[in-house]
Amino acid sequence: MHWTKIPADWWRNEFGDEIHRYEILDDEGRCLVEYHIYHAGERLPWSGKTHTLAEAQCRLEQNHRALRA
Repeated sequence: MHWTKIPADWWRNEFGDEIHRYEILDDEGRCLVEYHIYHAGERLPWSGKTHTLAEAQCRLEQNHRALRA
C-alpha cells in the first residue's frame, strides 16, 4: 500500500483511505497525539483512532486484506 503525505498532518493511500494527525490536550494540559482513520466510502467522519502512524496504516492495510480474502 502506498501512502502520500498531503499537507503536514494528513496521509492518503491509493484507495482513498485517509489518516489525520491531531494534537489534543488532556485534562492536565499535556499534549497527546492521535491519528484518526477514515475508510474511503464510509459516512462517518472517522472510522477509528490510534496513537501511532504505523498502527493507523497497519489497521487500514489489514482492512483491505480482509476485503480481498
